[in-house]
Amino acid sequence: MFYQQSSFIRKFIELILVFLVLGFLDQTLEWNMLEWLFNPVFFAVLLFSLRYGLHLALLSFAAAFIYHVYDIYQRDGDLFLLFYDSSNYLSLLFLLVTAVISGLYSTSFRERYESQQYVLEETRDENEELKSSLSVLERSQRVMQAKVLDSEYTLSRIYEVGKTLDQPSPELVRNEAVTIIGDLFEAEDLAVYHVDSSKKSLRLRVRKGNTERLPQTIFIDDAASIFSRSLRNKTITLKTVEDEAAAPVLIGPVVYNQDVREVLVIDQLDFAKLTKYEVQILSLVLDWMGNRIERAGEYLRKEEEQKMYPGTNIYYKEAFDELVQMQEKREEKYGVPFSVVAINVSPYREMSVVEAEIILRAYLRELDIMGYDQSNQYFYFLLPGTSTQNASIVEERIYKALETKGGIHIG
Repeated sequence: MFYQQSSFIRKFIELILVFLVLGFLDQTLEWNMLEWLFNPVFFAVLLFSLRYGLHLALLSFAAAFIYHVYDIYQRDGDLFLLFYDSSNYLSLLFLLVTAVISGLYSTSFRERYESQQYVLEETRDENEELKSSLSVLERSQRVMQAKVLDSEYTLSRIYEVGKTLDQPSPELVRNEAVTIIGDLFEAEDLAVYHVDSSKKSLRLRVRKGNTERLPQTIFIDDAASIFSRSLRNKTITLKTVEDEAAAPVLIGPVVYNQDVREVLVIDQLDFAKLTKYEVQILSLVLDWMGNRIERAGEYLRKEEEQKMYPGTNIYYKEAFDELVQMQEKREEKYGVPFSVVAINVSPYREMSVVEAEIILRAYLRELDIMGYDQSNQYFYFLLPGTSTQNASIVEERIYKALETKGGIHIG
């Protein structure tokens, strides 16, 4: 790296001071240094030429020339001989050639140096930009890696969700689905409801959270409500400002047998989860849920045929008791009430089990389960999601049906 001085004034002052000092010493001490073999003025010109380039070389030569004139004048010499005497002008000519060559070399070297310096600075700037970009990239990579590793929706997690929903019975599928959705989407109050054939009422299947916000039965009266929109469009529907204040935040239809048979109702949900990606994940879970309920239902029907009276959907007493025990576990875990109604049909006239089911099914819901103890001639009705108070209404309805039909005795 060579010496750099950006101020021309400072360069000029340096030149003047150097020649003034040399002239003062020469004149005061009478050195006659212009006669020396190693002339200090020559080295001064050479120094400024190499140090600052062509312009200062010419100025330093001009200063040396002026000092030559001044020195001859001080010694009362003949100025005319300075230009015509070869011993005088050849030394000046040599000084001029030296100043020009040295100045040109210095200027050329300086230009090359500045060019290389410019390239170096550009390279440094590019390196800094690359380092900055690399740092940003590394931070982004770490953030993305952390998101991928911490995400609850990685491929392995999604696989685990699908595997968990692969249950042998629809009730287990619903139970696991409520647990999974509640955990994945940080939903505090959610439930799964059965949709009746009229699409006018929803019956509770499984619930997690607030029992007041998620009642046993929801009646759909308004065609523009969030429930009606979700059932009509068969898509996940979010609450809007036009919906009533008591409406849940989200409704997710569960489609199987090519129809909306159940709905997921979420009343409390972290709104940070309501992104497009999260809704797609929820839609995927609901699709799996419907598929698994449909497949589990088909498998269960084939397996349950051995637990039912031939040609009916009425369970033997032992199999009915197993379903009641399962419902007790669901009530303990999810707080979903149920009731069991027992009716003695021995006083009524004789009728086959098939005929009895045809008559009594008209007074029950789709999700209600029937059982029969042939030895004691008792009909049992399992009413999921029905409290004891409402169970008495169902019991009266069944007794009224028996009396209306003239009495039934199961043979």
